[in-house]
Amino acid sequence: MTDSELKKTQEVLTAPVAAKTAIRLFFPTGHTLLDLIVGGGTVGGMGYPSGTICRDHGDSGSSKSFKATELIAASRAKYKEHFRWRYCDPEHGNTINTQKLYGFDIFNCDRNDYEVETVQDWDYDINKWLDSMKPDECGVYVLDSLDSLMPEEVRERKEKRYAAMDKGKEFDEGTYAMEMQKFLSQEFFRGLSSKLEEKHCMLFVISQERDNIGGGLYAAKNRTSGGRAIGFYETVRINSRKKQLVEYRGLTTSVVTSVTADKVRHERPFGSCFVTIIFNYGLDDIGDCIDYLYNLRTDTGELKTANKKPVDVSWDNETMSRDNLIVKIGKDNLKKELKKRVCDAWESAYTMAEATVARPSKY
Repeated sequence: MTDSELKKTQEVLTAPVAAKTAIRLFFPTGHTLLDLIVGGGTVGGMGYPSGTICRDHGDSGSSKSFKATELIAASRAKYKEHFRWRYCDPEHGNTINTQKLYGFDIFNCDRNDYEVETVQDWDYDINKWLDSMKPDECGVYVLDSLDSLMPEEVRERKEKRYAAMDKGKEFDEGTYAMEMQKFLSQEFFRGLSSKLEEKHCMLFVISQERDNIGGGLYAAKNRTSGGRAIGFYETVRINSRKKQLVEYRGLTTSVVTSVTADKVRHERPFGSCFVTIIFNYGLDDIGDCIDYLYNLRTDTGELKTANKKPVDVSWDNETMSRDNLIVKIGKDNLKKELKKRVCDAWESAYTMAEATVARPSKY
């Protein structure tokens, strides 16, 4: 972020609430193409907009947690001391070494002394965190994942069942298992978006996909937890799919995922891109930008070849391999130029696509 951009951000964060909520900040994903998909580029912005509820759902192994940690790291780098975050991980399942990857421990910041186990705990936790935000701060709250939470009624029923079993008694208290959906719909999400907007924060929720058992012949094959409430209130929903595993001598070093925006509230819906996660590095923004700029990947996520050899590329009339261009971008400090060329290509593609469906004025 340049000095002028940082000054403008500070002015937004310290403005009165009425003026503050009229302007959105954008939280970068750490990945140029993903920023374009979720933000919209020139029709919106780059990254996830503040004041919103966003969700990443998909199959196991599609590196949803990696994208969440990169979101925090990139936003911290952009907003510096004005940025705060909470990574709520009820399962304690995220073992990414963020200290090694990003230089700080994401998981030991802004933690409370109590465990978040139920949706009611989560409701209390996020609201207390939002209430603690200072006027000149912005932030990201990550829940990893929604599937790990249970309603308070289930915890109470579990305790009753254990007590009955300790006494050698049967426990037959039934349930329709709708407590969570009811709480989210009627209490949790109501008013949350306006509070997120006032505080210049966003909620980022990770959801797992499960088989839709008993859904019927024409129903969707997969489902996510939480009911319809989250789908109604969320601004951005991306769907992550594992496409390719990259190996070196039988050892997996990275994964290529396909990310599609199932829902956005800007003029460019259903955008998609490949996001490569290198396990000892994070999101491979440079590699994926090059792949997009030169159209180097197939629909299944594999790198294209010519005569069974990697395809060469040309940068300013200099021909080289993809790997050598990655080195050149880093060595010659060309990341901003690469990002500009990718954004220009993205905008140009949309301009041409919109021209194909041009219509005369309606009114």
